[in-house]
Amino acid sequence: MLSVHFVIGLFVDIPVKQIVLMFAQQNRLFFFLLFLATESLGQGRLSPKIADQRFKIESAKTNLSICVKDATTFIDKYAGKITINHKADGATCFEIKVLHRAVFDSLKNDSNILFIDQHRRVAVESGLDYANLSLNRIDKAHQFFPTINGADYNISVKEQSFDPTNIDLINRSFTTSISPAAISQHATEMAILIGGAGNSSYRAIGVAPQARFTSSDFGNLLPDAISIFNANNIHVQNHSYGVDIENYYGNEAYAYDLQVSQNPTLLHIFSAGNSGQMKPISGTYSNLRFANLSGNFKQAKNVLVINAVDTSLLLNSFNSRGPAFDGRVKPELTAYGQGGTSDAAALVSGIATLVQEKYRSIHNSLPAASMMKAILVASADDIGAKGIDYLYGYGSVNAFKALQLVELNQIVSLTLTDNLQKSIPINIPTSISMLHIAISWTDPAATINATQVLINDIDSWLDDGSTIYQPWVLNAFPHPDSLGATATRKSDHLNNTEYITIDNPAQGSYQLNLKSGILKDGIQQVSVAYWLTERKTFSWDFPLSSSIIESKKKNLLVWESLPDQRGDLFLQINQGNWQLINSGIELSNYFYWNPPDTLAKSRLKMKIGAEEFVSDDFLISPQPRLKTAFICSDSIALSWNPIKNASSYQLYSLDDKYLKQVGVTNDSLLVRPSSLNPYYAIAPILNSLIGIKSETINYTQQGSLCFLNLFSATRVSASQLKIILSMSSWYQIEKIIVYKTIGGIQSLFKTLTPGKSLQIDLFDTGLVPGKMAYQAEITFRNGKKIFSDVAEVVIEEKGRAILYPNPVTTNSDLNILSAGGVTFKVLDQLGRLVFEKKLIKVEEVIDLINLPTGLYFYQLLSNEGVTDKGRFIKY
Repeated sequence: MLSVHFVIGLFVDIPVKQIVLMFAQQNRLFFFLLFLATESLGQGRLSPKIADQRFKIESAKTNLSICVKDATTFIDKYAGKITINHKADGATCFEIKVLHRAVFDSLKNDSNILFIDQHRRVAVESGLDYANLSLNRIDKAHQFFPTINGADYNISVKEQSFDPTNIDLINRSFTTSISPAAISQHATEMAILIGGAGNSSYRAIGVAPQARFTSSDFGNLLPDAISIFNANNIHVQNHSYGVDIENYYGNEAYAYDLQVSQNPTLLHIFSAGNSGQMKPISGTYSNLRFANLSGNFKQAKNVLVINAVDTSLLLNSFNSRGPAFDGRVKPELTAYGQGGTSDAAALVSGIATLVQEKYRSIHNSLPAASMMKAILVASADDIGAKGIDYLYGYGSVNAFKALQLVELNQIVSLTLTDNLQKSIPINIPTSISMLHIAISWTDPAATINATQVLINDIDSWLDDGSTIYQPWVLNAFPHPDSLGATATRKSDHLNNTEYITIDNPAQGSYQLNLKSGILKDGIQQVSVAYWLTERKTFSWDFPLSSSIIESKKKNLLVWESLPDQRGDLFLQINQGNWQLINSGIELSNYFYWNPPDTLAKSRLKMKIGAEEFVSDDFLISPQPRLKTAFICSDSIALSWNPIKNASSYQLYSLDDKYLKQVGVTNDSLLVRPSSLNPYYAIAPILNSLIGIKSETINYTQQGSLCFLNLFSATRVSASQLKIILSMSSWYQIEKIIVYKTIGGIQSLFKTLTPGKSLQIDLFDTGLVPGKMAYQAEITFRNGKKIFSDVAEVVIEEKGRAILYPNPVTTNSDLNILSAGGVTFKVLDQLGRLVFEKKLIKVEEVIDLINLPTGLYFYQLLSNEGVTDKGRFIKY
């Protein structure tokens, strides 16, 4: 080792990690020795934040993350000097609160301490934008694997609690001892993306709509206790949050790697972060707009980190990007996330649950996390620059291909021991445009704050008998040109996921070779998955036969196509003539389409040269607008806008967990008995095909009453009253009579018959001083009658005023009712004028806050002189 230290000494002005990156690919033996040296030298026991001279301890306020050699010694030594907030299960790591500055000084000099970091403020990393389930082929997975839906699978959402009463999650949640009390909208949105039931809207259907959920508190950045996962049968945990940019292998990264090593079927999925506009201030990649993942827990080897793209397959500039601090590929995968990387991580958590379910249905056991990574990587679609990169990772997750890969059993799990080589045969049929192979293993946790963290280095290469194909490797040198360069084929000594592809492989038998060196513990499980992309000119991925596309809304059409093709897009409605939508579409991109306003069975056709590719039949459907017509003691009525071409309508009501069909009607208004279940939705039917459901409403919260929503009478001018009659429905109403009462004598004011408008305004100019009262009588066709409340208006005598309240309090305004056009004067008890105002409106509000309490006199003056006078009291 002396010679290695001497070599390092030659590069005293270059960071040790850069030496590793420069020499790793050139000389494996040198790299291995250098790795051992840098592991032994380490990078210190303080994180960059703690080492910063500006860092200060605030007594009883500063939270630290700390890992130690011996937990018992640590706890005993610092009893009464620190508060332990959390302890990592299986790792001797803690989150603590330091009570005194002197304690921190002791920690820094304690040989039992491995690493000290600061507990950071956590932030969520998106706002909800309803998921597009076509982009990652989730819709296609739902159609071709309808029984794979997350049933009997439990998923943990680590941040704050989601709302268990949300109708898209209702009766599908459970709590544990670590479920936080605080409910957040973001956590609710993540749970809906992962497994929403689609009860509130067709847009709220999640990836695994029959899964169950629990929550965990991201106030604890260390992994949750494995006993929680085991006791509740949880094998996927979603982490859609981040902290600051942290480019080092810290306590959390170490603890997550250790947990997965000890519990190999547990898959942690993290969002990449929204720090893409920021530059790291420490580490090899400081001052570069790369390597800005938000949190050192995302530097772990055995987790998945997910980036996000929009429907144009473009990365938002605010999204974080890789590499990991030591040059490893991060993020590993990408998914749709218009609202941010949180959304993308949630979708992948849902897809991972479906893959686990499919795998277990075949193998009667759960896949290792490394197998999950291999499956998702091998089946991913290449986006961005060709090949792997530090923005999109290994590609965009494809749910359908991942499930199909498992069904085709294109997976291998094997065990390597020290210095062992094994081969896996892969047979390539004809007409394959690309072979994708992913090799992954759960690597043992590295030393905290190590400069390079791969422990068990497995070599892989593919041999077709004449050519050797090595994995794709990115240039990790800390310069934008290097980090953005295209991957090259060479041995990979950084990553515990390796990726090999061949364009247009020849038919035949290939050998995938795996070779180990000296392994920690002498053994390593390795997971392999491969995908064969068939050579197709064009194929539709959306719409499919199960698709219902909302009319007059922007919809993304999704397909697979050979590169550098253009096509003409056509639409056929109800077996009619083909209509050109657009010509010369560049098929390397997807296409937004606004369907016509119709309810119709339809098909799309893409014409490429002389070839035509017709989609499955699908339904175009408007979305009905459902509302409550009336709510009476014994019945309710629902109404909606009629949908042209609809033969009938399907009614839904919320059952225990999901909407269920409860009836069919031909009308656009439906009367039902009052129910304890307030949730309803409606969908149009076209020749037994059910269209898009309306948004689900809670009929009790629509502001509707029993036919009559509002009846009021209001003075609008000196000579006119306005009577407002607001109806919720004209259903079965024969007529409405409005009565007027003056001086105790009732007379008929107006008779109304059913019409289109549900709000009627009536005006009365026959004003009489005193109290005027109005009431509506509704008569139904069956003779039943209901009455409105009585609406009263007080009319002042001509030239006079009505003041109220009287007495008036210091905190109240004085209201004056008059014909207007007069002057209002206020005199104190000595006859002095203390207030004056011209009254313009029929009702005026006077602020008398500056008047002392006491008795006051008022006068009302017109051009003819004083027309009214009186007194009021302020107290």
